[in-house]
Amino acid sequence: MSGQDRVPRAEDATEPERLAHLNGTVHVPRTRGDEDLEHRTEAYLDDLRDGLGNIGVADVTAALRRLDGLMRRGGTGYIMGNGGSASTAAHFVNDLTRAALLGGRSSLRVFCLSDNVSTVTAVANDYGYEHIFTGQLRNLLAGSDLVIGISARGNSPNVVDAVRFARSRGVDTLAFVGFDGGVLRRLADHVVHVPVHDVRQVEDLHLAVCHIISALLVEA
Repeated sequence: MSGQDRVPRAEDATEPERLAHLNGTVHVPRTRGDEDLEHRTEAYLDDLRDGLGNIGVADVTAALRRLDGLMRRGGTGYIMGNGGSASTAAHFVNDLTRAALLGGRSSLRVFCLSDNVSTVTAVANDYGYEHIFTGQLRNLLAGSDLVIGISARGNSPNVVDAVRFARSRGVDTLAFVGFDGGVLRRLADHVVHVPVHDVRQVEDLHLAVCHIISALLVEA
């Protein structure tokens, strides 16, 4: 192999070249694939912006008031979801707990019903997956509580079952949904609807709404 054909090695680079590489300043030729990725990224972000702009401000404010009321009456909030929505539920519990502490309002009690793997699998195994949340609520729910269901399409059977059970006990219910809202949009006492038809973007926007509520709860 001639000197001109030899593949350059990292150890052959000069010190300025190595530093430039580490600092990310090495010029890398753009490809058509890069342009396509940039276009698709921009399209995704545009869809998120549109979706965020279509969320009802009054609905988010009403959800905030329900959580503020929960704190004032000393009730407990139970939040649930499946898959990505389970992650959102757990994240929401974390943020609400932190918001209450920052605001000096330690009376807020919230729990994620998706988190206890042993309980979830026990109920699923013995009674069916559609009852994993209701099975927990039967032992926990009180009249002063709030049940929050998160479902991208609004049709998750176990979330629907839990919200229906809470309503049968006269307990306040709140749902976060996307797409056309599904069953939960008609069933829950209050709904935050993200009118987007992509599961990933619904989950993105649900989390954004949860962050808005958590941030404003400190000031409520």
